[in-house]
Amino acid sequence: MKKTITCFLLIASLCVATAGAQNLADNEYQKTGREYEQQAKVAMDSGDYAKAAELADLAAEQYRKSREAAEAQALKFRAANAINLAQQTITDIGNNGPVAKAHARELTTAKGLLADARALFAAESWIESRDKALQSLDALKGIKGVAVPPTEGSSGGVSITLPRYYTVVSRPVNTDCFWNIAKMAAIYDDPLLWPNLWNANKDKMRDPENPNLIYPGMVLEIPPIGNEKREGTFDPEKTYPALEQ
Repeated sequence: MKKTITCFLLIASLCVATAGAQNLADNEYQKTGREYEQQAKVAMDSGDYAKAAELADLAAEQYRKSREAAEAQALKFRAANAINLAQQTITDIGNNGPVAKAHARELTTAKGLLADARALFAAESWIESRDKALQSLDALKGIKGVAVPPTEGSSGGVSITLPRYYTVVSRPVNTDCFWNIAKMAAIYDDPLLWPNLWNANKDKMRDPENPNLIYPGMVLEIPPIGNEKREGTFDPEKTYPALEQ
């Protein structure tokens, strides 16, 4: 009886682990774990409790490996996202001649940190790689995407009205991304200000660390960058006043 109770507890514990494993990537370890679990249940139903306990232990070990593999993949993905964002930021600034010249020192620092991040990524040091990539981004903070201080417009200081929200759409060419949206005249009329949109809408994104992952139907909030007033949703048929910067 004691052995029976012990085995039941083992199986119950295993089922809890299985339920949690369903949220992980369906990797080879999870698949093997499910196979061991089924074998354990068969052994238990046949009364071979020792065999059931042995198989339950094997299943638990495979589920542990599955969780570790899934966690490693998540860390790798986050590191890759940070590296891609740092590279995109460096490229954007580098393509703007005057800005690149004015911030040559920051660009050199950022590129060095990014190189370190790539080396750590190749060594599978995901956490350290992501940290270096984020340091690369920090080195460039304030160069692009910084809100412009309020300025007096041509209307004697009276703010203009521009859309506060923008609904993402999909197009065959020039499809929506933060860069393309930011360069629209009614938004910022400056693609380099795309991080304003990204930072203001991270809570709506499926992966807040990847600015490329916006999707059709997503409603973005457009934070002001000056003394302009923002209200309503962007209407492609409407003509908006020029944004004073």
